[in-house]
Amino acid sequence: MATPWNDDPVRSAPQIRANAAGVAVTMLREAPARQAPSVAMAQEWHREIHRGVTLPVSYYAGEVRDTDAPFPELIGYEVGLGLARGVQSADVPARLQAFEAAMRQAVRGLDGSHRLGQPLDQPMLTAILRLMAIAHGEWVRIHPFANGNGRTARLWANWVAVRYGLPVFVQVKPRPAALLYAGAAMASMRGDHSAMTTVFHDMLRQYIAAHP
Repeated sequence: MATPWNDDPVRSAPQIRANAAGVAVTMLREAPARQAPSVAMAQEWHREIHRGVTLPVSYYAGEVRDTDAPFPELIGYEVGLGLARGVQSADVPARLQAFEAAMRQAVRGLDGSHRLGQPLDQPMLTAILRLMAIAHGEWVRIHPFANGNGRTARLWANWVAVRYGLPVFVQVKPRPAALLYAGAAMASMRGDHSAMTTVFHDMLRQYIAAHP
C-alpha cells in the first residue's frame, strides 16, 4: 500500500506560500518569452512549491501517479476530490500528454490573436479566463500528483493570466475559501469549466478593485 499524503506537515504553510510566490515571480519574468506550456514545467512548479517541506515520500514532489518502476509509491496511488475521482494512475501519463498538446494548441491560437503589450478587449479577456479555467480544471480532473494538485492547478491559471498581461490574481496557498470556488472545482471534475470561468472573472474584478 502506498504511503498516503493527505495533509501538509504542521507549520509548513508559510514555506509553501513563500515558495509559490517565488514561482509567481518567475512566471512574471518569463511571460514575455511565451514559452510553450509543458507537463515538465508544472512538475518543476510542484517541486519548487514543496522545496524545504518534508513529505511522506521525497519524490512525491514533482513525480506523477503512473506505473513508473523508479517511483513505486506512486504506482496504483489513486486520488480524488470529494466524491469525484482523479483518473486512474495507469492512465495519468496519456492524459497528461493530451493535456500538454491541448494547451499548446490553445496558446498558439491566443498568441496569434494578441500581441505582447496589446490592450485586452472583452472577447480576448473572456477567452483568457476561459483558458485559465480549462487549464485549472483539466489539471484538477487528472489529479496527477499524490497531493498538491489544486495549488498546481492555480499556478496553471496564473501562468495563463500573466502570459497575456494580467496580474497573478489567483491565490495559490491557501486554497480560495469561497464556496463558489469549491463548487466550480467540483464541476470541473465533471468536465464543466464554465463555473470556474465565472469565478476567475470575479477574482480578477476583486483584485483590480483592491489594487487600483
